[in-house]
Amino acid sequence: NHLRRNIIPLCQLLPVLGDCQGSPHSLHFFHTGVSEPSPGLPAFVAVGYVDGETISRYDSETQRKVPRTGWMKANVEQQYWDRQTETCQNRQQIFFMNLDMAQKRYNHSGGYHTWQSMYGCDLLEDGGIWGFYQEAYNGRDFLTLDKDMLTFTAADAAAEITKREREAAGEPERWKHYLENTCVEWLRKYVEYGKATLERRERPTVRVSGKESHGLLTLSCRAHGFYPRSIAINWLRKGRVQAQETKWGSTVPNSDGTYHAWASIEAFATEKDEYQCRVEHASLPEPGLFSWGERGRPEVAECRLGGSSVAGTHCRSFLAAHDGGSSSSGTGKGSCWEGSGGPWPSALPGQHPVRDCRTLRLVPLGAFAHCPGSGRWD
Repeated sequence: NHLRRNIIPLCQLLPVLGDCQGSPHSLHFFHTGVSEPSPGLPAFVAVGYVDGETISRYDSETQRKVPRTGWMKANVEQQYWDRQTETCQNRQQIFFMNLDMAQKRYNHSGGYHTWQSMYGCDLLEDGGIWGFYQEAYNGRDFLTLDKDMLTFTAADAAAEITKREREAAGEPERWKHYLENTCVEWLRKYVEYGKATLERRERPTVRVSGKESHGLLTLSCRAHGFYPRSIAINWLRKGRVQAQETKWGSTVPNSDGTYHAWASIEAFATEKDEYQCRVEHASLPEPGLFSWGERGRPEVAECRLGGSSVAGTHCRSFLAAHDGGSSSSGTGKGSCWEGSGGPWPSALPGQHPVRDCRTLRLVPLGAFAHCPGSGRWD
């Protein structure tokens, strides 16, 4: 249990961006180093993702960077994997140096400790670009890049030392260039390589269930087998979104590459007929409405805007595209949780400031596919 204290379960191995406007494509990298490796937990692991699909992996046991999808293997030459293997072997050594540095600064003489990083870029529907870089020690924020201000945000006095060193070395400028240029260029290439897989659409199967106790009914709406990952699940009462009363659960992967998600709400049993679950997904021509006892695949739905009924209107209100393993009561912004601190310690919501309706949460067993050559830590 001690070894896993700051490690999120394997089922949550996905880069997460729950979005309010849509995020068509993303390229994210995650990596973790540990001071005391064990069977199944290498000293260093590096994983890359495109749109939630694992595209590459490196670990300290195999000492090789390898493709994890057929379309990456078919479209990228072996020289690329050889170069990336060398890059990640170098990064592995840098990671161990950073982990040793952190242990000394925090006066940790031994035991189990972790050093983690995550970064990536997104191409948005409006043509914009979004990028991020973060580091953590023992599941807590260490440094966060502010690429617009060309600075790092240090979590404490120990991190402040590293912040000054890296800013003096020009690291923020190099990361900004990487995230806004190199990362995006590779993302476009990867999306083209995997177009048939990444741009497919699989429609959700939806089931609404209810459990009554002492006159109070818990209604659950579950969507299964959909792709891509982003989905909106909302509970309506008399046609109006009940964001404050809704609890959203996980959007997590199935073994076949699709996803499932759920949202629940509590209601008086006598009012059950007033509630419907609305599901919106890229695979659906219109939102689907479901009541308790119904099951199937949505065809045409009706949503209410301002009290009037409008068939075929996409009421983009509150997304339930949350990260794996978490649940949250509605805050008036659906999946756009707000709060302070970092995403590292656990899968609990409300631990990372929201930017453009996005919530990031690190998944430890992952890392870089491309390592911008700048300094000992990247």
